[in-house]
Amino acid sequence: MFNILITHLSSWFGIHGSVLSWFKSYLSSRSFRVKCDDNLYSFHTSSCGVPQGSVLGPLLFIMYTTPLSTLISSLSVDHHLYADDTQLFFSFHPVNFDSSISHLQDALQHISSWMTANRLTLNSSKTEFWLIRLKNQLAKIHNSSLDSSHALCS
Repeated sequence: MFNILITHLSSWFGIHGSVLSWFKSYLSSRSFRVKCDDNLYSFHTSSCGVPQGSVLGPLLFIMYTTPLSTLISSLSVDHHLYADDTQLFFSFHPVNFDSSISHLQDALQHISSWMTANRLTLNSSKTEFWLIRLKNQLAKIHNSSLDSSHALCS
C-alpha cells in the first residue's frame, strides 16, 4: 500500500527527489506496540496505513484516492468524495431508466475494480441506490423490479 501511495505522489502530484524520500521515510518501517491493562506487548512493524491521528493522514488519503475521482469523472457520473465515503449521482429521463441503471452498474464495476487494484474495498452492504423524483415521474418508468418504497418523492 505504501508503494501505491508513493507512486500516486510521484505520478499524480509530481513529488520527486528529497520530498518523495521524506514521504517514503515517514511511511515505511514504522513500528508500534500495544498495552492492554498491565500487559505491554512486543513491537510490530506496520506494513500499511498512516500513523493514526496524524495531521498528514487525511491529506495522504485524499492523494491516494485522487485517481478514483478521475476514473469516476471519465465514466460520465458526477460524484462527491468524502473522508471514507463516495457519493455518485446523475440524472436521466424516465424512458432511459434501464439503460441508466446499466450505466450505473457498469460504473460501480469499474470503481470496484479500481478499488481492488488499489487495496481498498467497496462495501456492498453500505452501498445504496436512491431514486429521487417527482411523484408523476415514477409512472413513466417501466421496470417491474422498481418498488416505490425505494424512491423518494418531492
